[in-house]
Amino acid sequence: MSNLYIYEQGSLVSFAQNRLIVEDKKKENSRFIPIENIDNLVLFGGIQVTAACIQSMLMRGVNLTWLSKTGEFYGRLESTSHVNILRQRLQFRKSEDTVFRLGLAKQLIKGKCSNQKTIIQRFFRTTKQPELADIAETIRANLNAIDNAGSIEELMGLEGYTAKLYFKALSSVMPVSFRFDKRSKRPPRDPFNSLISFGYTLLHYEIYTMLVNKGLNPYAAFLHADKHQHPALCSDLMEEWRAALIDTLAVALINTNKITLEHFIKDEASGGVFLDKEGCKLFITEYEKRMRQEVSYISDVPYKMSFRRCIEHQVMQLIKAMEADDPAVYKPVMIR
Repeated sequence: MSNLYIYEQGSLVSFAQNRLIVEDKKKENSRFIPIENIDNLVLFGGIQVTAACIQSMLMRGVNLTWLSKTGEFYGRLESTSHVNILRQRLQFRKSEDTVFRLGLAKQLIKGKCSNQKTIIQRFFRTTKQPELADIAETIRANLNAIDNAGSIEELMGLEGYTAKLYFKALSSVMPVSFRFDKRSKRPPRDPFNSLISFGYTLLHYEIYTMLVNKGLNPYAAFLHADKHQHPALCSDLMEEWRAALIDTLAVALINTNKITLEHFIKDEASGGVFLDKEGCKLFITEYEKRMRQEVSYISDVPYKMSFRRCIEHQVMQLIKAMEADDPAVYKPVMIR
């Protein structure tokens, strides 16, 4: 899957001769992108798309996602060609099966907490901060407790406590100017939270597209509760990737000074802190590089795959787990 991100405000997107044409506001510069290379079109803020272009995208199964300049979701246009009603009926049945739900939720939280522990251990090896070793050990103990959780609520309690420790550890390895008190969102209150929130948004709607393309309903979840207008299944499948993909990318961009405090602006009305135009473009570029990076994190595949293909593999694992009526079929990704 390949995404095209358009951030330049006032741009016009049209279609001709099997190519997307992206013109800037002054119509002085144009880009031509072959449609064969595009699976998902992500538009930030004030971007115009011609009716002919929209029709051509839908005919070819290319989804269009609209976000605000700061990454707030507005809506999507998508083809119905991938709808699989039989698969969705199965999904709804399994999402109401309390035994299956809890079993799958445990797998998802194991992946998330294990990856958080691994990242903290990596930081300990480079910083030698004793507190990091203590936090990693506490998370390890929580991992052992996951199998004994008797309900989703108990499981989420373990996840929440682990997340609190994890973000405390992350803050301690940040440059002083990027340290933060806690995880904040809607809106993020500091630069680091702003950075990972933007990254989570990109990942969230990438997974949304994968789910739709596989015939699943993004709103019927197993770990997260139903919530109006919230694609909860995307949140489920994001859990094991948050730390491994987005958090580590954010830390790397800060530590290499690719992202600096000058890339952030504060909205006085909401108190939120957001990436500016250049910061968004820079993050999207680095995010795409990361998604194409090949890794060997899928234990049952004897070759490397890009992060994007790994996530798609996990979507298929979910489908196989539902079809087999066995949550253990879903093997969480655990980085090393």
